Amino acid sequence: MKSPALADDESCAAAIGRMGELDRELALIATTKAEAVEKASTAAEKAAEPLITERSGLFVQVQAYCVANRQRLTDGGRSKTATFPTGSAAWRLGRLRVLVDSVLKDTIIATLKKRGLTDLVRVKEDLDLAAVGKARDKVKRIKGISFEDPIEDFSVSPVTADLVERR
Repeated sequence: MKSPALADDESCAAAIGRMGELDRELALIATTKAEAVEKASTAAEKAAEPLITERSGLFVQVQAYCVANRQRLTDGGRSKTATFPTGSAAWRLGRLRVLVDSVLKDTIIATLKKRGLTDLVRVKEDLDLAAVGKARDKVKRIKGISFEDPIEDFSVSPVTADLVERR
């Protein structure tokens, strides 16, 4: 959409003022929307609460039943899933978790390197783009490195006055 050019400083000032009015109207719409979303979220959470509580209780009961009858339900441990007409219950072994004491991390890395277990140590190398930008003359002939001149941004900042809440 192409708009007509502004004729003078007065019309430019009026346009900036109108932009400020529009910003305030948009902020009001955003606030109204946020309040409506908050009300809907609160209502949904309140409606869901008894269902979540009931489901949690049923889960505990099903788990207790299945644990007590695991041998029969899993055919002596040959299966990891117990099938029922309305669904199933399953036992799955989670993944191994490796826990590292953050205080000893550097010591652990040094020990692994000493023992020749460098394949267990990750080394990450990356370009320092800020340094490359400062060394433009040194790297300009390296294939794969190019530079984009900075782009000038233009912004308009209407004067705003914060509203004070009245009592």
